[in-house]
Amino acid sequence: MAGSDITIEILKEIRDTTRATSARLDSMDGRLDSMEVAFNRRLDTTNERLEVVADRLDVVTDRLEVMSERLDVMSERLDLVETTLIDVARQNRLIVRHTRILAEQHDEIEPRVSALEGRVDKLESR
Repeated sequence: MAGSDITIEILKEIRDTTRATSARLDSMDGRLDSMEVAFNRRLDTTNERLEVVADRLDVVTDRLEVMSERLDVMSERLDLVETTLIDVARQNRLIVRHTRILAEQHDEIEPRVSALEGRVDKLESR
């Protein structure tokens, strides 16, 4: 019977250890449940923040599109101004050339007019 008493004691120890392990597991389950709740709250908060960030990014994207459209319009206007300035420069060059030619013709005509005036004066004095 001494062997069966030892067996019973060992079985009691195994039972007590199993109960203690079960109690620890139950305690861990409770902690894990509370951690899961806290994690889910944090995850929900993070998701809300990400939605706010996504909304802000949408606004920024919209603004960037508007700015891009404005830049396109400004670029078109600058192209038009550049083309106009080039046309004006060409016209100015033509005006300068024409003025130079007129000045040269004036310089050539002036002595001829003076000579003609002198001849007319001579003819009128006769």
